[in-house]
Amino acid sequence: MLWAKPLLAQTNTPISAIDWLSQPGLSPLSEDNLIESDPPLGAVINEVTVIELDTPVDKIYGLIPAKISGIQQNFWTDLDPNTTQQIIRSLSKPGLPATDDLLLRALLAESLGGDVILGVRAKALIERGAVHAAYNLLGQSQVDNLENFSLFAEASLLTDNVERMCSQLNSARHFSNDEALQVYCHARAGSWGTAVLNYFTLDTLGAFPPATSGLLAAYLDPELANNLILHKVDRAMLTPLEFKLRANVGQPVSTRSLPLKFVASDLSKANSWRQQIEAAERLGAMGTLSATQLLEKYKSGKTYGSGGIWDRVLNVQGLDRALSDPIIDPSKELQAFWTTMKDTKLASPLARAWADELIEFGQVPEENEILFKMQVLSRANVFEFKPTMARLHRYNPDVLAIAYENLMLQLEQDVSTSKPFRSANMLRGMRLISDALEGNEAAFFEAIVHYQAMGLTQLAKQLIIEFMILAPTT
Repeated sequence: MLWAKPLLAQTNTPISAIDWLSQPGLSPLSEDNLIESDPPLGAVINEVTVIELDTPVDKIYGLIPAKISGIQQNFWTDLDPNTTQQIIRSLSKPGLPATDDLLLRALLAESLGGDVILGVRAKALIERGAVHAAYNLLGQSQVDNLENFSLFAEASLLTDNVERMCSQLNSARHFSNDEALQVYCHARAGSWGTAVLNYFTLDTLGAFPPATSGLLAAYLDPELANNLILHKVDRAMLTPLEFKLRANVGQPVSTRSLPLKFVASDLSKANSWRQQIEAAERLGAMGTLSATQLLEKYKSGKTYGSGGIWDRVLNVQGLDRALSDPIIDPSKELQAFWTTMKDTKLASPLARAWADELIEFGQVPEENEILFKMQVLSRANVFEFKPTMARLHRYNPDVLAIAYENLMLQLEQDVSTSKPFRSANMLRGMRLISDALEGNEAAFFEAIVHYQAMGLTQLAKQLIIEFMILAPTT
């Protein structure tokens, strides 16, 4: 099976990979739910050389079963892991919802590859902000090499699930060369004497940078925290351990301009509502926060402010109330919502969160442009392709103005499957979509032909529909 059926929720409604992963009872997203034995710049893609790796690939890791994901088990074994990592890192900006979901689905799917490819997948998840998923994915292995243990330590610190990681490191120090982490883990396990002795010995030898030395000292002796003076954080060099220690000593670092991997910590209710919303928006735009969680963050408080984020909150809450009451005409709320949200990459996940309410309106008149677009974004697979495209083209004639007719003709052709649905081809298609979103219309046409050649015509159609609605306009 090349292209999976849509991921189905328990209600048989198609959902994204991250929505599926967030369903109760389906996949663990915290350390508490793991197995009982658990202790308390990217390459430019033109021609990619595809190989079958000679390294052992008999291990299968993944959080989404193959029968659900539709990803074949040898999906990640056709590229050198370093090349795969470079290409994925080049896709650092949100793409179209369908490609973002496909990448996440592939990263999470049960598939072969051994520990090296496991590390590449986990690193990609961490960098996209899916730190809980990365933690659980790595937790399926023994995590018994330096590279993957380093990633596991990152994911553990960023999710505040450090017990297993520290227990493993305390039992086998050779898993990490990070001496600060070794001191931290001894202290975390309650071995304060060992931690203090190691700290003073290593600090005397100059093993720690000044900031790390001060943070560890304050962590080991909380009374020092009150007088701890730290220099401004070097955001490019900030490690998860320093990030966590700064929070522990009462000098937390704002995640607003930090890489995405630090953002999930702000979702906690211990943070301000604004912090939670800002984190949810960044993760939601990348497709690594479920649509339901994103909506709930907007609804979880009451605001009296205005401008910027508070305008978005007010408009989301207003539309949510309107959609919840069948008597209310939501036209005004839809207009306000679309004006503030269209260019934020958040309209699509919020449309999915409101899918049931939006579809309840049935077929809407031509003049209800925004409602129709939201309906399509919420559940594109239930809309007939040709009439949907014709209507979207009438709304946005400047989008794909040159390629529209050729694209429609291309999708009428019976294209034979000539390219395997493997990681190299998937990532090349995503790079083309990224180029298209930067204004390269020819790249979009090439991407559609490319996905068709993999047998993914339904995905190609969904991408065209999403592009017609979400493509930036000049």
